Amino acid sequence: MDINKEELEIFSRQLILDEFNFKDFKKLQNKNISIIGIGGIGCPTAQYLISSGIKNLQIFDQDIIKKNNLNRQTLFSINDIGEKKSIIAKKRLKGINPLANIKSYHKKISEDNLDLLKKSSIVIDATDNWKTMKLVNNYCQSNSIPLLSSSVVGFDIQIALFVNNKKNHLCLECIFPNNNDMELARCETVGILGTAAGLAGLLSAQKTINFLMQFNQNNNFLTLINCKSLSFNHIKIDKNPKCNLILSKK
Repeated sequence: MDINKEELEIFSRQLILDEFNFKDFKKLQNKNISIIGIGGIGCPTAQYLISSGIKNLQIFDQDIIKKNNLNRQTLFSINDIGEKKSIIAKKRLKGINPLANIKSYHKKISEDNLDLLKKSSIVIDATDNWKTMKLVNNYCQSNSIPLLSSSVVGFDIQIALFVNNKKNHLCLECIFPNNNDMELARCETVGILGTAAGLAGLLSAQKTINFLMQFNQNNNFLTLINCKSLSFNHIKIDKNPKCNLILSKK
């Protein structure tokens, strides 16, 4: 895949970097990214990935744009109220790079359509629904698809990337071993700062790029950020031998 004149102009400042020579940049453009949830985290994540050269992106969201989304869901404006998030998000992202290949699905990820994720180089879960998170985690782990899980509530961000290497099991259920579906704190009940969601999206995009470009392969950490104190904590995580996914295979 060649980089044409328009893309050379769009990404000219990035291509000055030694780490983004043409050969490596084209490798990045060939990656397939899936983002589940185009909300407060998914919007900036998608924006920065497309702005950084990701060319093949598929996005999933079944929701309609509401006025109370606008403080944090940066792809939308007040003129988009009542429209489908997935459709408007695609339009805005194509505005960054018209040559990007973006597939948008106005649907929720479920057992019936999980195979849409099968060709992903990485899946980014930006939902706040434990049932969906667990479903996606199990699918990605079973199919050896890297998974980045990102969440935010209030001022607090939580991000982890699971490589899903069959030889070294480590997944979301290793660190959150819940047999029953959790009732997660949600922004409509606890509240959320728009900049916290934006920072979560930015960091999710950067962590994805780091992984795809092999800038940093130390992914066995749960990153916790408090936006009021701007404190970053990296907690080392290990395989849980009692993980449900390990036990189910025995």
